[in-house]
Amino acid sequence: MSVVPAGAQTALSMLCVSPDITVALSSRTITPQQVQCYSFPSGTAAKSFAGIPAGVNVTGYFPRSATQTLLTIDTTAALPTNGTGGTVTVTPHDVASYNPFTGFFFSSLYFAGASNSIPDGTRIDALGIDTAGDLLLSFDVTIAVPKSGGGTITVQPADLVSFNGGVYSLVFNSAAAGIPDGTNLDGATMLVNTDLLLTFDVIGSIAGIDFTPTDVLEFDTGANSWALSFSGASSDGWPDGSLFQGVWAAPLTPTPTPTATATATSKATATRTATRTATATHTATKTATATRTPTSTATATRTLTATASRTPTATATASVTRTATATATATTSTATATPTATATSATPTASATPTKTATATATSATTTPTATGTTATATATLNATATPTATATSATATATPTATPTPVSVTLKIKPASLKFGTVTVGSHKGPKSVTVTNPKSSKKKPGLTVLMQGFSGGSNPYSVTNGCNGPLAPGAKCKIEVTFTPTASGAKDGILMIIDNAEHEPQSVKLTGKGK
Repeated sequence: MSVVPAGAQTALSMLCVSPDITVALSSRTITPQQVQCYSFPSGTAAKSFAGIPAGVNVTGYFPRSATQTLLTIDTTAALPTNGTGGTVTVTPHDVASYNPFTGFFFSSLYFAGASNSIPDGTRIDALGIDTAGDLLLSFDVTIAVPKSGGGTITVQPADLVSFNGGVYSLVFNSAAAGIPDGTNLDGATMLVNTDLLLTFDVIGSIAGIDFTPTDVLEFDTGANSWALSFSGASSDGWPDGSLFQGVWAAPLTPTPTPTATATATSKATATRTATRTATATHTATKTATATRTPTSTATATRTLTATASRTPTATATASVTRTATATATATTSTATATPTATATSATPTASATPTKTATATATSATTTPTATGTTATATATLNATATPTATATSATATATPTATPTPVSVTLKIKPASLKFGTVTVGSHKGPKSVTVTNPKSSKKKPGLTVLMQGFSGGSNPYSVTNGCNGPLAPGAKCKIEVTFTPTASGAKDGILMIIDNAEHEPQSVKLTGKGK
């Protein structure tokens, strides 16, 4: 199904919430022992936890790592730690650890309320982890707890505190934020930009934003501003009378596209003028006419060298053609030739200011006239002088670079993006089908990869996963995750395979589709 994209202030790739009652949504029916997850812009999955007895509801959810999910529950229960009868007792003011691979709880509590100044009869409402790795908690009643720096702090039901080393610090002050008395903070998670995603148990309005208990609000802790991040009613038909308890989200991390532009323009213009004077002197006993057409060619070569991060070379060549005409009579004649050479402009492009060296060379011109006449002797002396003058204009280079974003450490390749199992008879299976995870060769880091969650629809999980990616994955290496589909009931059984790792853009997800008949 398609859901409304979250992220009025911060775009999300995934959002998970737990209900307080059984609700019939547009996507599926979900119980308070499950967590409903949304993958944006489309896709839903339900998460269940083995070993939770009937009547015990999940009130808080946080995937702490690939093998540890933090949970809170609404009543005291003995939860299984192994397959041989071992249990751990969890109260509503404790935080338990659950291993999604084994389907069992850890034998020790992640947070024991009784030994950390939480009074009996208090229930943990909101559960999260802040950017420093400290536990985030809210409570259903007003309590006093040890404060960081000494003394105590009074925590209201709509406040959020962090826990570190047996003491607490106020993270969200509901009164200062404008939350009215009598409101409970039921769900909270902190994003990497320190914004808070919050859910409350009342219908209300804040900063001009109307909200219900099935809406997720985003609170910008720096700007002290509010935005509606997710609307349950419009996204998946969450009904009136229900509310969000546990809240967890993964922000969307876009891939930066670096852009660099450098423009350099350099123009050099060379102008040379060569002047040549030829003089011919004749002596004849009889009148004789001699016609001379001397031709000389001068070649000027100009080399322009630009040095920068790239080295362009521009060459300008000027060709000079001179024609000297002398007419010999009994008297002395003078012939004058004035050649003109022009060098074309050269325009190199470089990323910095080029340095140019211009060299002009003109060859000497020699003319040998020939005079023909009856018994006439003609002697011509022709002196050619070429004086070239080269003028190069200054070169100007203009570079306009844009900033290059810092490269990401590694982006994993996940293929395929979806697994389709088709229609399978109930009780039989299809698969396994493989998902390949690749760490590019260019990576300098070795992210540890593990599968955290496989989502599904229906009353039991029809997908089983063989975790082939549990541990470091070297640059250039691949690993495979194999998924088998075993429907236990008829109908569509769509789900999401979640991959949690320490690379960029995590978590990754693979859509699973199958149908039982």
